[in-house]
Order: sequence, then structure tokens, then C-alpha cells
Amino acid sequence: MSMRWSRREFVQWMGYSSFASAGMASSLLPVANNRSHAKFAYVAVKDGREQGIHTYAAGARGWKKLERIENAKPVSLALSADRRFLYAVNEVDSHQGLPTGTVEAYAVGSDGRLRLLNRRGLALSATNPRHAAITPDGRHVVVAVRGGGAYNVLPIGEDGSLGGVSGILKETGVERGGAGRNAEPHMIAFDKAGRVVSVDGGADRLNVFSLQEGQIESQERLALDPGCQPTEIAMHPEGDAVYVLRAGGISSHRYETSTGRFSGVQQLSSHEVLEGSGTMAMHASGRFLYASKRGGGVSGWALSNGGSSVAKRLGVQIAEMGELHALALSPDGRSLVGLNRAKGLVQEAEIDAATGKLRSGRVLAQVDSPSSLALLYS
Repeated sequence: MSMRWSRREFVQWMGYSSFASAGMASSLLPVANNRSHAKFAYVAVKDGREQGIHTYAAGARGWKKLERIENAKPVSLALSADRRFLYAVNEVDSHQGLPTGTVEAYAVGSDGRLRLLNRRGLALSATNPRHAAITPDGRHVVVAVRGGGAYNVLPIGEDGSLGGVSGILKETGVERGGAGRNAEPHMIAFDKAGRVVSVDGGADRLNVFSLQEGQIESQERLALDPGCQPTEIAMHPEGDAVYVLRAGGISSHRYETSTGRFSGVQQLSSHEVLEGSGTMAMHASGRFLYASKRGGGVSGWALSNGGSSVAKRLGVQIAEMGELHALALSPDGRSLVGLNRAKGLVQEAEIDAATGKLRSGRVLAQVDSPSSLALLYS
């Protein structure tokens, strides 16, 4: 007897059983036993003459360029768990004559090529969106909107296309020293209970939001050091810690999945990471954390106690790869892919699964000013 699943049932099962993509978010799954290789790769270029999404066939011997899809300022890419759809955030401030950013939905063909499904405008005044992530059940896309300081939720149809905005949460700024600062949401992740955990670089805070039937509501806020300008977060696979990339380094915050609350903070590093345009990546095992370093290379840490403490500092590695502005890890935890925006390079480093040490590998592709990437594993 055969069993037929709906797309949503399949997506939910895939979300708990395999790791389908790597980008600006960490996996919540353990390291695979077998060596995995990317099948296709998508590199976004938001500025310059090669603006658009570049598609590559990512074979074991190297990457082969398949196509470039022209679109407006793609700043963030997200693959669905079933590998059938790709979503691109357009960092624009107008669409069809209205002050709003947009998100695009693409179908991924069996050959890796993309087909545009639709482009949706965000809520009015939700301009220059920065990042988006797909909910664990595969039913919605949540967008962090820097311009206008808001979060938008869009439903995903059975065919992968995007519906109109179903949920809006408008943030307020803060006042410090007589000067006001607007809210500027930068990045979104999800905890193990499906809540949204986000970082706000304008208001210097962490947020936890609940999602219910396409609606988003504030649940918890944590004020960070004034002026720290956080830009990225990474969730530990066990769900007990959140890492924040900020001016001056990285901080680790204890997190209670059962309540969605923060409880304690530890400074992981100071004055080592590439600030402003830096990035982090969490190893799928939860044992190692990596962050791009100012001046070139990647700083690493071996983690312990469920990610709540540092067992060993791995130091600065692969400095010869230069300053990296986006990182992605393979699901088996054996390789790291980084984007060097200044040199226009997509590069790969090997990871020693036992020690977390990095070793420079090869140049995978060359593209002018790459800004983000998503890797599709078979």
C-alpha cells in the first residue's frame, strides 16, 4: 500500500529528519554519518553589474555556473526544507509605486534552475527588508524589515508561492542620552518550540515572538548593551543558548525553550570578529562556533555544557581566505563555505570534525560582490 502525503506534511517531516540547506541560520540536527556534498548552490549579489541570483551545479570536482536570475537587490536567501522552493528578500524601498520591500518565491527545478512563482510586496512602510526565515512547519515566511522597524509574516501556498502579508508587528525604537534610535530588525531564527528569536541592531535588543495562524506577537525582550548594534544570531542545536554577533565581539545568552525567556549572559570574545558586515555559523553538532574576523580569517570556539560555555578557543584560522561576509556549513559538518565580497570569491575550507580546526581548500566560484548564499544538499 502506498502512502501519499500533502506538501505541508512532507515539509514538516523533512524539517525534523534532514538538513536541506545552509545559509544565515544554523541547523538543529546532528552531524550526518556519511559525507555530503552540495548539489546546487545559489549566490545572491545585491549590488553591482552582476546583481541577481547566481545558480551553480555544485559537483564534488567544482562548481559550474548554470544561470543568473536578474532581480532587485537580493540580500537574503532561504531554501524550503523539501528543497523545492527558494525565497529571496529584496532590499528595496519601493514596489509598484508604494513604499515597501518585497520577497520573491522561486520553484527549484530538477536541474537546479529557478522559475519565478511570484513577488509579493510587504506591508506599507516596510522598506529595505534584511532577512527572512521559513517557519519549521514550512507554512510561513517571517521577514525582518530594517526600514520601518517591523516584522512581516507571509503564508506559503501548496505550490510554494507567497500569499499576502498575514501578520505585522511594528517595533518601537529607544531613547538613550536624549537621542532616539529607531528599531532595525536584522535577523531571524527559530527556537525548538517554533518561536521567532530575532536581533534588533537599532534598538540593541533580543526579541522572542510567538506565531499563531500567521499572526505574530511579542513575548520577550532583552535589552543589550547600549550601542552594541547586534547584527546576527545563532541558536545552539540543543536550544539552550543564543549567540549574538555585535560590536566588540560575540555574547552568549542562556535560553529556556520551555518559557521562551533569556537567563544569563557570557562574553565569548572581544574585538576579534568582523563588525558590521561580519557573520557567524554554528556547527551542526553544536560543538563549534565560527565567526568571520576583522582583517581576514575565521575565529573559532569549541563549546561545552550545551553551548553555554567555551571549552577551548580555536584561535584565528584560514586567514588567507580574507574577510568573509557569509558562512555556510555542510550538514555533515566537514566543510565551510565562505563569501569574500571584496575579492568576489566563493571559497571552501575543510573542518576537522574531531577538533573543529579549519584548513583552506579551494575557490568554488568567482562572482562580483556576493552577499549571501544557500546550498542545496542531495
